[in-house]
Amino acid sequence: MTRSRSMLVLFLLGLAAAGCGKTTTNPADDAARTGEAGYPGGALPNDKECEGLPVAPEADRVDLYQPVFSNPLSITNPLFPISILDRAILLGTSDGESFRSETTLLAGSKTIRINGEDVEALVSQYVAFVDGRIEEVAYDWYAQDDLGAVWYLGEDVFNYEDGVVVDLNGTWLAGREGPAAMIMPANPAVGDVWRPENACGIVFEEVTATAIDVTVEGPGGSVTGAIMVSELHMDGAFESKTFAPGYGEFSTGFGDNLEALAVAIATDALPGEAPPALDELSDGADRIFIMAQSGRWSRVEDELGEMAA
Repeated sequence: MTRSRSMLVLFLLGLAAAGCGKTTTNPADDAARTGEAGYPGGALPNDKECEGLPVAPEADRVDLYQPVFSNPLSITNPLFPISILDRAILLGTSDGESFRSETTLLAGSKTIRINGEDVEALVSQYVAFVDGRIEEVAYDWYAQDDLGAVWYLGEDVFNYEDGVVVDLNGTWLAGREGPAAMIMPANPAVGDVWRPENACGIVFEEVTATAIDVTVEGPGGSVTGAIMVSELHMDGAFESKTFAPGYGEFSTGFGDNLEALAVAIATDALPGEAPPALDELSDGADRIFIMAQSGRWSRVEDELGEMAA
């Protein structure tokens, strides 16, 4: 099947043991610490907005260097492999209500100015649903540096209420509202600290690696080499997250606020051709979209009935 048809079928069809630390090299120790990427040697805009937060010592941070982007669109970091992850679906609860998020790699790229240079970034679409209703759509921009770390270069955010966009809170761009933000180091070790979002007053997250070489249970069985982190938010709250090779973000939170990976493509894709029945389901879904566009709702209902038979 084509990528679009595979994604459509997934839409219709609708997680850990602690590891031990290892010794790695902090890239910020190999060169002079030059400040935040995109803001060399200077204070960040709105920095006072994060005063008082229990942030980690600066010496623990592994993101205080100026990244070089020679091939930014090749994002092969196993803990955040966005360039080979066509689509991922996470399921869970948000304040006790059902939650689903869908992340899709889009075609093309976005050019972002970092330290006076143009950096090409991959574009990933994030869509979140709570209690079956759309809550957020975001377009996220990522690039990998020459050391293998993945950087978050901003996002356009659209927040919904009752099916209508109500605000763009959370939108930011590297070099405008804040610096480029490391979302995953090349070789994270226990105790390493980095900031996936660092535009204080708009968005802020500081991550500390708490365990590595963790084994988690994925859709197709055990996945080794995962990491666990503790994430500090702008409101002072902490949240636990797990990242797994081949998947990236694997689970977030706990209890009434939990998101866990359900399936990812191409990581969980089965080999060989799609079964005929799946092709038929995909064809039916295509027909439904066409009929819905022209308002033929009774025919849509008939088609759904035939697909369910």
